[in-house]
Order: sequence, then C-alpha cells, then structure tokens
Amino acid sequence: MRLHRFFVDQDIEKGKDIRIENESLIHQWTKVFRLSASDRVVIFNGNGKDFEGYFKILSRKEAVIAIDKEKKVKSAVSCELHIFQSIIKKDNFEFVVEKCTEIGAAAFHPILTERSEKKDLNIERVKKIATEASEQSGRGTVPEIFEPTDLQTAIGNFDGKLFTMDFDGEKLSGEMIGKYKKIGILIGPEGGFTDTERDFFEDQGIEMFSVGEQVLRAETAAIVVSALILLQ
Repeated sequence: MRLHRFFVDQDIEKGKDIRIENESLIHQWTKVFRLSASDRVVIFNGNGKDFEGYFKILSRKEAVIAIDKEKKVKSAVSCELHIFQSIIKKDNFEFVVEKCTEIGAAAFHPILTERSEKKDLNIERVKKIATEASEQSGRGTVPEIFEPTDLQTAIGNFDGKLFTMDFDGEKLSGEMIGKYKKIGILIGPEGGFTDTERDFFEDQGIEMFSVGEQVLRAETAAIVVSALILLQ
C-alpha cells in the first residue's frame, strides 16, 4: 500500500526522531487521514530525499516520527524551468501552479503586464497549492514562488535563458532549448502581450517560439509548454 507523503519544513535525518508541532499538519494527520501511533508515513523537506518512518507519538498537539528509511528522489526533468505567468483569474493561476508543479517546474514568477486583469495574488495560498502538488506527485523539491512584480523587474532579476510564446516564433524543438540548463518561459495574459511588450522582448534579445496554430488559453499554454520542455 502506498504511504501518504507530506512536506515538513524541518531538518530530517535517518535514524533519528523528528518532533512535529505544526498544528495544521497534525490536524491533517489526525482528523483528515485518521492516522494514529505506529502508522507509517513518508516525509520530505525539499532536499531531494524521501524519509519514511512511523509515529511514536501522535496526538492533537504533537507528533514524533521515528525515521528508519531514506531514499533519494529521482528527477526526470531535463532542465530548471521557471514559469513567468502573467497574473490571471485566481482559479486559473492556481491551476497553472498545481499542474506545472506536477510536471516539474522549478519556480513561478507572477508578473504584472499591460493587459493583466488582476493585480494581486494570495501568495500563501499559492505556496500551499505548490506544496500539496509536490506531495502528491512524488517530486523531491517544492517549487519556489516569487512575489508578484512587473515584467521588466522579473526579467532583469533572472539569470537563465528566456523565451516567450508567439505565433510568429519558430516552432518549439528540442534543439532550440536542449542546450540550456535554466530556462524561463514568459506566458502572457488573456489577450496576449502588447506590441510594446513584444518590442521590449526583442530589445532584450528574448527569443520567441510557437507550439502550433491553435490559440491556447493562458493557463493551457503554461501547462503545454512545461510538458513539452520537461517531459521530452
């Protein structure tokens, strides 16, 4: 039987006990999953390893897990992918984070663009969604969630290779992206980037690519691109 898997923001070491005092996590174990002392779980802290153990103590106020197994989590992704997603409707943005986390994206950069309909974002909720998606998908890390910022600032702070989606761009291929270990993909809002923003991309030397003739919604585009880059 597959064990439940949870993210724990603490140091973990095989052969040692770990005491958990996170009330939200303890509530989840006792009330949602109905776990009890001696039940086994898998925990991870984002360092690329899974740790398995059993509850020595599990009550409404505390939990102690004895760690007796350790396993390195294999990564199937081909590069470190950063999603620069224009802020869109809350549910759609959260859907992007959930699904792209499952696929293997390394980080999400919420960006404000000229056609962004929304200007704010509940970052703590987005982080929670990314954590839960990491737990569910079995990946060994949790993606980083950056604070929302304007397009120019986000681009200026990034030290990898940047691309943006555009119908006029070259069709995305493994040859086009395969030589880069850290890639950022700029995804526009509904309505796309403006001519001014496209001129800015050109001035910055940001290459364009397309994924076909279909017109994709903003959230669909991010998921499709993540899959094409990371799962090729």
